[in-house]
Amino acid sequence: RHLRRDRCSRAMAWRSYGTVAEEEGGRRAGGRKTASLVAALAFTAVAAVLCIIALTQSQDKKSELVDEKLVLFKMEPPPEPWSPPANLWMFWGQSPNKRFGHSGDNIRHLVKLGRLAGGEYRDPHFLFNFDSQTFRDLSESCCTTMLVAPMKNDMPIYNAESNVAQRLRNYVANGNHIVFTGGSLVSIEFINRYFFYNIEPESSSGTFKGSGYGNWSPGPFRKLITKDLPWVYKLTPDTLYQDHTSVQSMALRSLPSGTSVIYMTPKSSPVFLIKFCQRLSERHGEPPIKTVPKDCWRHAASGYPCSCGTISYIGYDWHYDQDAADWDKVMLAAVEYQSDPDESTTFSPNCKQPPRVIEDPHAPKNPPMCGMK
Repeated sequence: RHLRRDRCSRAMAWRSYGTVAEEEGGRRAGGRKTASLVAALAFTAVAAVLCIIALTQSQDKKSELVDEKLVLFKMEPPPEPWSPPANLWMFWGQSPNKRFGHSGDNIRHLVKLGRLAGGEYRDPHFLFNFDSQTFRDLSESCCTTMLVAPMKNDMPIYNAESNVAQRLRNYVANGNHIVFTGGSLVSIEFINRYFFYNIEPESSSGTFKGSGYGNWSPGPFRKLITKDLPWVYKLTPDTLYQDHTSVQSMALRSLPSGTSVIYMTPKSSPVFLIKFCQRLSERHGEPPIKTVPKDCWRHAASGYPCSCGTISYIGYDWHYDQDAADWDKVMLAAVEYQSDPDESTTFSPNCKQPPRVIEDPHAPKNPPMCGMK
């Protein structure tokens, strides 16, 4: 009996000891779970706070960007529609290529001249012949611009001493502006023939002897920014680029006196202005004489003042108008040059004062009109 009691008491003691140990282990495990749960909740709270801060900052940045774009949009003026100047004319004879998508049609579309009628483009400011009465009237007046598209088909041929050729020179010298374009040597040959110049294209030599770019300069062409740069060219791109073989640049050494270079490389220029001047001849009945601009003051002191105009050359051919965005800006500036308000109040940069009629001192006087003493 005593042995049985001892065994029972020992078993109960072991059971009670195991129960206490199990309870203590359960309490420890519960404490660990609670600590882990608290740590997880704290980490989640910190992460949530960080996310909220990041989202707030990103929203602030987005709002700042949106506000900045809106402010910039409000500051920029809307683009103004462009229309051709009232004094702009365009040579629309047989020389330019008038087919759709070609150089002549692309330039016509750029300057917004012509309306489609009868299967062709017509405009009252189209000039079809230099020997027409229309051009005779233009050559005897001031302050117009004549745009000549690339002469792809032919070149109007006249005797350089004929009345038509002299009329071309008179047109420019009477304070007008004529704009030639590139694409071939025909435009330069036209200038050399009828205005007595010797302008030559620039030929760039290649690595090997006998090779090179031919008559095409590889560019790029930088704008020459000076105090004498016309206002209309201040808004054009600072750099123009060669487009395969679409740009013809003339040698700087061959440009005549009175030339203002707009774009250039160290050796050539694809965009320039020439001041062309004439004066009356000392001999009665003789045509006007071409004069170097720097000598005009001397002839004016002798009683034979000069009359001057502008010849512009833009060496792009406009055959591929989709790549001509920068050259388009230069062309629009050129046709606006004669209407530059900063140059003159008479709408001519060549007439600093209202144009005066210069009479030949040797010309016979008009007979008196009837009823006048």
